[in-house]
Amino acid sequence: MTVVMDTFNLIKEHVTWTDGVYPKLIPKEMPANQTSLLIRDAYSNLGSYGNDTFNTIEQNVIVQIYYSVDSDLDYDEVEIELMKFLTANGYTINDIKGRQTDPDTEQDYQTIQVTRNKVIKEK
Repeated sequence: MTVVMDTFNLIKEHVTWTDGVYPKLIPKEMPANQTSLLIRDAYSNLGSYGNDTFNTIEQNVIVQIYYSVDSDLDYDEVEIELMKFLTANGYTINDIKGRQTDPDTEQDYQTIQVTRNKVIKEK
């Protein structure tokens, strides 16, 4: 399973304050009065070289929270809770972009980049 799908499955079972969690793409018909989480690939790095090969993959994922235009959520509270949950499940928080507003939907959104290190098992 891909890191995006692993992260999606982990988050969708935990987060209760969103109207939907989506891997790769939010459906176009999603109204701006709903809070959504989008999980998508960022990049990967190979590491832990030995015996002429790599032994780990650092997998980076972007988690974006699109808040409903009518949201009464405490943004700090839900973002911190989500980051603590991901950290407790083996992810590292790499970057928090800071909240911005989507000019098309007028939704506030936050972009968080996380990393999961995967050890490659020999076959």
